[in-house]
Amino acid sequence: MPPRRRLDLLEEVDADAEALQAELERRGYGPAQARRAALRQLVPGTETLAQLEAQHAPPLGRWARGTGWIDRVERLGILAATGLAGAVACITMIGSGPLGSAAVLAWPQVIVVALLAANWTRAATRLWIDGDLRPDLRRRLWERQVGLIVFAVALGALGASWEGYSAFEALDVEDFAMPAMWDAVGRIVSCAALGFGAAIFGLFGWLAITPRLIDDETMEHRISTFFASPVTPTSSRRR
Repeated sequence: MPPRRRLDLLEEVDADAEALQAELERRGYGPAQARRAALRQLVPGTETLAQLEAQHAPPLGRWARGTGWIDRVERLGILAATGLAGAVACITMIGSGPLGSAAVLAWPQVIVVALLAANWTRAATRLWIDGDLRPDLRRRLWERQVGLIVFAVALGALGASWEGYSAFEALDVEDFAMPAMWDAVGRIVSCAALGFGAAIFGLFGWLAITPRLIDDETMEHRISTFFASPVTPTSSRRR
């Protein structure tokens, strides 16, 4: 379940345990004995935890599990996002005109955009279907996203440099007219724009889920603090 709901349930169980512990202490139990008895009665067991997780899972995740699509949702989402991103990249590349010899670097941008979309889709699936993107997986996905963004910029810069070098060599040719020069400039700009466009796509896609990631990290920190806090007798807390 999402970390926010997990924290709410922890605090609710803890409040109930404190109330029961106080009542047991009033009946003559020692603080430690009262605490153990309260926890034995109120901390959910394995089956109850499974029911709570199912009850508090994201609505989209409950629907996917209910229809039996839970195993297909992520794969279909990745395929759809990859196909859409690749199609947009291809259309952009074709619409920008011929890229000359740098085409060998331009086409890999389609793969980079598709991988960026697939990586983002996996993170979004964990957040809004599974309800929880664990820190280790979150870190791996973010590192992968950064690496792909840097690779997209590098491909764009390399393609633009390649076209620029080819245009510079053509300056020595006598029939290198002004239209040819503008055509070379267009190819340079197209390569650079494709690379930076792919990078912006990957960056802003991740920024779109950042508020949810920040909220989850805050809740996880509060959960860690909750478990790290020392347990004190209720009589001491009342004083």
